[in-house]
Amino acid sequence: MRIYRFRVLIDHPSEAFRDLEIESEQNFLDLHKAIKEAFAFIGQEMASFYVSNESWEKGPEIPLADLGFAEEGEVPALMEEVRISDHIRSTSQRFIYAYDFLHMWMFMVELIQAGDPKPGANYPRVVMSMGTAPDEHSKEDDLTAGIVEEDPYAMDDEEHDLDEEDRDPDDADHNEFGHGNIDDLGEEYR
Repeated sequence: MRIYRFRVLIDHPSEAFRDLEIESEQNFLDLHKAIKEAFAFIGQEMASFYVSNESWEKGPEIPLADLGFAEEGEVPALMEEVRISDHIRSTSQRFIYAYDFLHMWMFMVELIQAGDPKPGANYPRVVMSMGTAPDEHSKEDDLTAGIVEEDPYAMDDEEHDLDEEDRDPDDADHNEFGHGNIDDLGEEYR
């Protein structure tokens, strides 16, 4: 059994990153949980890993759950079914980790070292932490930016209430909304 050390960088202006160590025989679900814990994300959002290359391009997906988007006849291998060692192809293997598909938190995960386990150590574990991670819910403000804060259809008393002196005396049979009373319709409508 080998220990892999991954540098996990969040795609955020804070440029916070964590170095995590994990056993080669642990699975991507273990890595998913370790990344969430390392960045203090506590939600239960959907997530996926993508096997990547030197250019950080998305390759095969390793999802948390099967959402049914795979090509017909293809069933994706889920995080809990795939060992970390199954996708280590080079000494600088890269993965992209996407968490919370609504807010799209993206992480770059790069193998930076492989070695033997330390006696008595529990894996996965954080071995280095740099920078302050953003709050998991900090992107919610971005989603509501530009949306009208006030209801444009709300009735504002100043605009719609007419004082008695402002009312047209010829409109006595109309209410404040410009409509007459139902009693004015006649017998055929009752």
